[in-house]
Amino acid sequence: MTESTFTHCLFWNNPLSALCFFAFAMSFISLWIRKTPWLWGSFLFIAYLLALLANIADWITLVPILILLFCHYFLAKEISRGTRYLLFCTAVIISAALAFHFLPGFHNWELIKGMQVTPGAYPFDLWLNFDKPFMGIFVLAFALPLISTKARWLQMLKVGLPMSLAGILILMGVSLYSGKVQWDPKIPVIFFAWTVNNLIFVSIPEEAFFRGFFQREIYQWFGKTSLAGLGSILVTSILFTLIHLIWVANLPFLGLVFIASVIYGTIYQVTQSIEASILCHFGLNLTHFLLFSYPALQM
Repeated sequence: MTESTFTHCLFWNNPLSALCFFAFAMSFISLWIRKTPWLWGSFLFIAYLLALLANIADWITLVPILILLFCHYFLAKEISRGTRYLLFCTAVIISAALAFHFLPGFHNWELIKGMQVTPGAYPFDLWLNFDKPFMGIFVLAFALPLISTKARWLQMLKVGLPMSLAGILILMGVSLYSGKVQWDPKIPVIFFAWTVNNLIFVSIPEEAFFRGFFQREIYQWFGKTSLAGLGSILVTSILFTLIHLIWVANLPFLGLVFIASVIYGTIYQVTQSIEASILCHFGLNLTHFLLFSYPALQM
C-alpha cells in the first residue's frame, strides 16, 4: 500500500468515524485526568452516539455493553462468592466475544488491508475496533486504582521502567533467536495511526482486562500467595495467547505472545500498577513495530 492510498483512508475523509474514536479515546484518557463517571461517561456516551451515526455500531450492541457495565460495576463492590463467580464468568465471556469480534452489530473501521510492513512478513491489517476496547474501559472505571499524582508516577517508573526495559530486551532477544523477526528499523507511513490505535485501543484495554481484571481475580481466588501469583500469571497468559489467534495463527509466534504475557503479568504482580504493565506492553509493541520485522516473518 502506498502513502497516497493510505492517505485516502485517513480520518478527515471520515469525520463521524474519526470523531467517534476521538471521543472513545478521550473516555480512556479522562480516567487519568479526573476519574468521575460524568467525565468518562460523557465521552463514552458521545462516542456511542457517533458510532450509531457513522454505522460503526447498531443499537443491538448496547445489550452486551450494558451487561458488561453491570458486571464490572457490581464486581467492584462487596458481593457473595457465588454472585461474584457468576458476574466474573459473564464478563469474561462477553469480553472474549468482543475481542474475537463475535458479537453482531459492530462494524469496525478498517484503515489498512494487506499492507506489507516488512518484506517477507505476514500482510498487516490495521483496524480501529469499536468492540474490543469495551473489554477494558469499565475495569479501569470501576475496579482499578489509577495513578493521579506526580509522586506515584515517579514511584511506578522507578520500578516499572527498568522491569519493562529488561522484559523488552528478553523478548526481542528470544524473538530474534527464534527467527520469527529480524532487525528492520523503519518508520512506516502508518506510524501515527498505528501508535494511537495500539496505545489507546489495544494496550490499555488489554492490560486492563487481562492484568487488572482477570489476573487480579484469579490471584484472589488462589489465596494471595506467591504460588497464587505464579498461577494467576500463567492462567492469564494462556487466555491472552488464545485471544491472539485472530492476529497470527502461528505456533512459534504464539509462544512469543505467551512469554510477553508472562512478562506483563509479572510486572503487574510486582508493581500492582496497571500503568506499569501498559508501559511494558506498549513499549514492546512499539519496539517491535519500529525496529524489527512486523508483525512476524512467514516461515
